[in-house]
Amino acid sequence: MSNRMWQTKLVEPGRFVREEVERPQPGPDEVLIRVARVGVCGSDISAFHGRHPYISCPIVLGHEFSGEVAARGSDEGPAVGTRVTVIPHLGCGTCGACARGAYNLCDSLRVIGCQAPGAHAEYVTVPANMALPIPDGMSWDDAAMLEPAAVGFHAVRRAGIGPGDRVLVAGAGPIGIFTMQCAKALGAETVAIADLDAVRLELARELGADATLHTLASPLAADMKGLTDRPNVYVDCVGGAGEVFDQLLAVAPRGSRILAVGVLKADYRIPHLPDLTEHELTVIGTSMYVRQDYEDALAAFADGRLRTKGMITHTFTLADVATAFDLIECGQEPYFKVMFTAE
Repeated sequence: MSNRMWQTKLVEPGRFVREEVERPQPGPDEVLIRVARVGVCGSDISAFHGRHPYISCPIVLGHEFSGEVAARGSDEGPAVGTRVTVIPHLGCGTCGACARGAYNLCDSLRVIGCQAPGAHAEYVTVPANMALPIPDGMSWDDAAMLEPAAVGFHAVRRAGIGPGDRVLVAGAGPIGIFTMQCAKALGAETVAIADLDAVRLELARELGADATLHTLASPLAADMKGLTDRPNVYVDCVGGAGEVFDQLLAVAPRGSRILAVGVLKADYRIPHLPDLTEHELTVIGTSMYVRQDYEDALAAFADGRLRTKGMITHTFTLADVATAFDLIECGQEPYFKVMFTAE
């Protein structure tokens, strides 16, 4: 194994540099991962534009990934040659949150590909306990998609979604569609999904949505009149400037639950925020996932409750990171999930 490798670094908003660097060495309780697949997340795109509140340049992006253990720094973790997915959390390991496995709540948390070097590289080191073996029959692609799937599982659990709930998910991107599937996996009675994009809504229907609302064709409030039963749980998977969150506040019946999954910009505007008290709404925040969410996502992939057919629309090699982001930036070709493969 060479002691050199290639990686692609976002050196400033809008500019990637591909460079040859020293291959990292796993320290005690770490493993070295030979990267197989890396998915592009909406947060990566925000970072590319310099708009993500928690990601700064320079950074090697890539937190949705799968690969093979190439070396171990000690006897901890999966054996060399094991196929794994990775929970990209770097917690302090000593605080109360870390002690109970809630790494997502660690005050010192860093995330691989966000505040620490990520998987836009041939190799990356990760904590041994964050490398999860995957079944022999699981594809590299699905293993990389476990990260956004775990976001969905954590979100629906935070909202307490279960049998009898009627759910409306706003935003039919990858996180929205996984959240829809996870809500159904946990027994929601019906799950509708809303989006501006008719193609994404068609994919959502193919993957199990009970109803779709095309919000470009008519306002959300008007579309909801076509639902047989009015939802009691509303999920914002958009974030941004808060327009969608504000619409959900406006249409949610009194006593509803509203789950905020999408990351809001610093300059958000939410005029209906006073409805929180007037309508006795419950607003729930959710951040990433814990190990149990990954394990449950693995089980749901295995029994068919989670599916990804049609979600990956474009595939590039890791040598072509800049080309892939140019495609995303120009907007001339519709995409859903972009996946990078090893070279």
